[in-house]
Amino acid sequence: METEHLNDELEIVLIDLLLYLKRKIWLLLLGLLAGVLLSALFTFKIVEPMYGASSMIYMRGAGNTISSLQDLQIGAELTNDYEIIFTSRPILQEVIDELKLDMDYKELQARIELSNPTDTRILKVEYKDKDPKMASKVVNTLVQVSMDSVKEIDAKEPYLVEEAVADNEPVSPSPKKNLAVGALAGLFLVGMVLVIRYVSNDKVCGEDDVTKALGVPVFCIIPESASMLYKGQEKTVREDRRNAGEDCITQ
Repeated sequence: METEHLNDELEIVLIDLLLYLKRKIWLLLLGLLAGVLLSALFTFKIVEPMYGASSMIYMRGAGNTISSLQDLQIGAELTNDYEIIFTSRPILQEVIDELKLDMDYKELQARIELSNPTDTRILKVEYKDKDPKMASKVVNTLVQVSMDSVKEIDAKEPYLVEEAVADNEPVSPSPKKNLAVGALAGLFLVGMVLVIRYVSNDKVCGEDDVTKALGVPVFCIIPESASMLYKGQEKTVREDRRNAGEDCITQ
């Protein structure tokens, strides 16, 4: 019985909260709009776009075809070896010197991404830069310098599958993603403020609040105006205020 009473109370509170948020929909929309505007400012005015370039090479090793699990294992080992060679200090320093980059080899090393698709001998080399042309130059120079170095170690030098080309479409930041996140963040923050304001409100707005606070029934209601004494009104003060658009929150 007590559980049912608590469930009823909780249901009433949730309904009241939803009605309160519905009346404050304009604030929620304002928060959403503010989030979109701030994220747009951050995306298009503050953050500098980065452009990516990538190249793919095939590790030939001892054989030119993959015919067994052992070949795959050998290819994986070769790829691991070449990843170390591609990001070694002498190779990166040569790239820096050739392109006259304003960075040291550790910084360049941190910005280079190497990946090996599963069950392949393909090594993918990626790099991001503020200048799309420079991004492709760094990748192509790195691949060429590395392949020349590998040629001195292994007669079966890697095969260039795909050369890097300049792409004028930035890879970051993502406008759609940032705007969506900004909108949700603005909506969430305003919503949380409204919920906290509603929950922390202890103002008595009607007979229901008096009963809940004191635990005793209400014997009579003194109306705010004489007009409420007539015409057989059956609505409580809380309902009248709801219809008038009031939220019973102390300003």
